[in-house]
This record gives sequence, structure tokens and C-alpha cells, in this order.
Amino acid sequence: MKVKLVCQRDNETKEVDLPMNEEELLRIQGTVLDRDTLGYVAGIGIKYYDEQGNEVENIFLLNRQLQK
Repeated sequence: MKVKLVCQRDNETKEVDLPMNEEELLRIQGTVLDRDTLGYVAGIGIKYYDEQGNEVENIFLLNRQLQK
């Protein structure tokens, strides 16, 4: 399942295929915010969207469910 990670501040987008290794998912999520430290300091968030454009509330929970 493809899921898009979108930074709310500047719409930087990465796409991942779930299920995947959770550490790799964390690393990819970090790259969306790591481009500048504002992502962590200002609490800028990331939204997640599935292939149909529906918002995914918890990408890590979805990833675990898909691994089963």
C-alpha cells in the first residue's frame, strides 16, 4: 500500500510502500522534517494520505497491521 507523507509547512512529500521496516519509516519521516530544524523546534507536523487521498491517522499502526 502506498502512503504519502506530507509536511504541513511546505508540502514536502515522500511516498512509501507499506508494510516496511519501522526504523526505515522513521528515517524517511525524519527526512521530510530534517531539511531544516524548524520541523522539530516549531512542532511542524506531517500528514499521511493513502492511495485514494484519505488521511491516515497513524501510519505506524497501519504499518503494523499490514505486517500481520
